[in-house]
Amino acid sequence: MPTRLQDYIKPLNFCDRGEHLKGVIPLAGMARLADSLCHQNGEVEIDLVFDIDSQGCKVVRGHLKTNLALECQRCMKAVATWIETGISLAFVDSEAAGKQLSSEYDPYILDEPMVVVRELVEDELILALPIVTFHPAEECAVAVLQPVEEVDIPQSAEEKKPNPFSALAGLKKTKPDSE
Repeated sequence: MPTRLQDYIKPLNFCDRGEHLKGVIPLAGMARLADSLCHQNGEVEIDLVFDIDSQGCKVVRGHLKTNLALECQRCMKAVATWIETGISLAFVDSEAAGKQLSSEYDPYILDEPMVVVRELVEDELILALPIVTFHPAEECAVAVLQPVEEVDIPQSAEEKKPNPFSALAGLKKTKPDSE
């Protein structure tokens, strides 16, 4: 049964109880993500299941879905970018414990017993951002330059310029045997 979204949760307790968080969180207020966005309109759909896996790790699995207004690297205008990412985190208390996790989990180091749900979601969205975003060529406000095929044009013998390093060839002589 989905739990009403809360601002703060105790993830270890959620794992013990097998809680399920499902709902939406507004993008407004995600300050670190805002640096990558043209505007913060919209929301993130979350679906997170807290559990204890077969090795006894307290984990959260699920996915996030949202449509972000990122900046087109050609025209510098907003381009709607659909982000859908999975989450597979294990809660640990140190980096050393995180290194011992199986590869299916990313470590989430708990410094405090409480976690801000918005920050956990924001971290995962930042990791899911594409490196570069573009409008499709036909929709972009800037004309997309097409690559030009390079052609070697042979020079005639009289147009060939002398090699500027040919003078150095005269300096290169064998050493006389002085002994």
